[in-house]
Amino acid sequence: MTVWITGKKAIRVSFIVFLVLMAALAAWGCDKAEPVEPQGQEDAAGGDETAVEGTVTVTLYFRYNADTQDWLAPEERTVSGTDDPHLIAMQELIAGPAPGSQLHAVLPNTVKVLDIGVENGVCTVDVSKEILSDANQVGVSASGEVLALSAIADTLTEFADVDRVKLLVEGMQSGMVEGRFVEDFWGHMGLPEYLERNEDLIYKSPS
Repeated sequence: MTVWITGKKAIRVSFIVFLVLMAALAAWGCDKAEPVEPQGQEDAAGGDETAVEGTVTVTLYFRYNADTQDWLAPEERTVSGTDDPHLIAMQELIAGPAPGSQLHAVLPNTVKVLDIGVENGVCTVDVSKEILSDANQVGVSASGEVLALSAIADTLTEFADVDRVKLLVEGMQSGMVEGRFVEDFWGHMGLPEYLERNEDLIYKSPS
């Protein structure tokens, strides 16, 4: 059955239908609208995150001479890098202290990190033979040997997941590399199975 509406009633009905259609179109349009990133404070925070993205801050330990005695002293360094932070720390330790620093290198800068990983609190780091063959670069002595091994331990135990360090040379803790016994290290103290953090060697300025 068809009902015809005329006059003012027809106008009112048409107007109501028009409003219903407009509301439906508006709702459909809202559903299809693309999300917009908020501006202002959130953008500023995102900018800060971008500024520090891809950087790592590490604490390194180098040789420091005070009162005619050699110590270890920390140097905090922020560097660009997205690699494992343990690897970055070892690479920066090998690279030596910042230019113009009063600190001195503890490892030859020719050493390469062959592998590094952490498991059950032990950081196992495998380095190249130059740690033995180029040791004269930093001076071979009993104290220098202790400082070198302690610097590795103190640098890597700065990470919360590392309790001690196992140092390998060309994948070995014993055996011969180019005529040198790995277990002898630099020929004074030798290479222990694990390197432990040594707070006693860290310089503390007189109060």
